[in-house]
Amino acid sequence: MIIMCAPMQWCTWVCLNRDVEPHERLTALIFGFIPARLVYLMARLRLADLVADGPMTIDEISSATNTRPDMLLRVMRGLQGLGLVGVESDGRISVTEIGALLGSDAAGSLRHVALHGGAEAYQAWGRLEHTVQTGEPAFEAAFGEPFFSYLRSHPEAGAAFDGMMSQLSRRVIAAAVTDYDFGAVSRVLDVGGGLGHFVAAVLAAYPALQGAVFDVPEVAEEAANYLARADVADRCVAIGGNFFESLPVGFDVHLLKWILHDWNDDSCRKLLKVCRAALPDHGRLLVVERLLPKKISTSSPLNPAIAMDLGMLVNFGDARERYLDEYEELLGSCGFAVHEMIGLPSAFSVLDCRPRVA
Repeated sequence: MIIMCAPMQWCTWVCLNRDVEPHERLTALIFGFIPARLVYLMARLRLADLVADGPMTIDEISSATNTRPDMLLRVMRGLQGLGLVGVESDGRISVTEIGALLGSDAAGSLRHVALHGGAEAYQAWGRLEHTVQTGEPAFEAAFGEPFFSYLRSHPEAGAAFDGMMSQLSRRVIAAAVTDYDFGAVSRVLDVGGGLGHFVAAVLAAYPALQGAVFDVPEVAEEAANYLARADVADRCVAIGGNFFESLPVGFDVHLLKWILHDWNDDSCRKLLKVCRAALPDHGRLLVVERLLPKKISTSSPLNPAIAMDLGMLVNFGDARERYLDEYEELLGSCGFAVHEMIGLPSAFSVLDCRPRVA
C-alpha cells in the first residue's frame, strides 16, 4: 500500500509517525515525489483559477487546459486524495480551502512556490548525489550554469522564483514588523532586499521612517517601480551596487533578510565588514534567517531550517543555514554582537545585532 504525502509539506505525519508500520513509512518517503508532481501540475494548469468562480466538469476543465479528459480524471482522483480538490454530487470539480492557495490571486498564494518547486528545484534535487560526491552545486550539474545566472537567462523561471520568494516572505515580514520595534530608528537600508518588500512594510508601519533598498542595478530599477506601487517612494529610494564592495552611509539600521545563508563564511565576513563600515556606532544590524535546531525531531515533518539547508546545498554547494552560535561567532568576527533574538514563524528568527565599540 502506497501512502502519499500531503501537499506543501516535506512529508506527512504518515511518513514519520512512529505509530505507522516502518515498511509503510519508508514506502511513503520513497514515493514522496508523487504528491509533489500533482501539486506542480495543478499549479501549472491554473486549476484553482479555473474553478474559482464555481465547480466545472472534467470536459470543461480539459478544454480549458488542453488536456485529455480521461487522463485528467485520473489526475483529479489523486488531487482529491490529497485534499486539494473536491467532487460535487453531479461530478463537477471544485477546489478545497487548501487547493485554493494555488490560485494566482489567492490571499497567501503558494502558486509560485509550487511552480519553482516542481520545475527547476525538482530537477536540481535529482543531482543531489553529484553535490555530495564533488562539492559542486547540483543545480549547475542539472542546468549547466549557476543558479542566479540561470534565472536571469530564463525569465519564466526567474519570475517563478521571485514570486516564490515574495510569497514565502509575507508571513515572516509581517511578523518581523509586528514583533520588532523600529520606533527608535530613523533610516533603514534593506541590503540585498530585492524589490524592497521588507523595507516597504517597515515604512508602511512607521510613517516617520525613511528608507532605501540596495541591490544589483538591474534589480534596483525594478525595485523603484515596486516602491512606487507600495506608496512609499516619497520616503524610500532604490540604490544599485555591489554589497561586497560598499554600502551607502547615513542609515542607522541595516536589514539582511535571507542573505547570509546564500554565502559561505568567507563571503559572509566580507559583506558583514562592509555593513560595519557603513553603520554608525549606535546603529543596528537585523539579520533574518532560519536557525538550525540543536535537537532534531523525528516525530514531525522535516524541520524547515534543515530542509532549507539542504536546498542551499543543492543550489549553491557551500551556502547553508547555521546554528545560533555559528551566527554569533560569524558576526562577532566582524565587529557585531547579538543583542537579542526574536523568534518568527517557520523557524525564522530576527537577530538584533549591535556594533562593538572599542
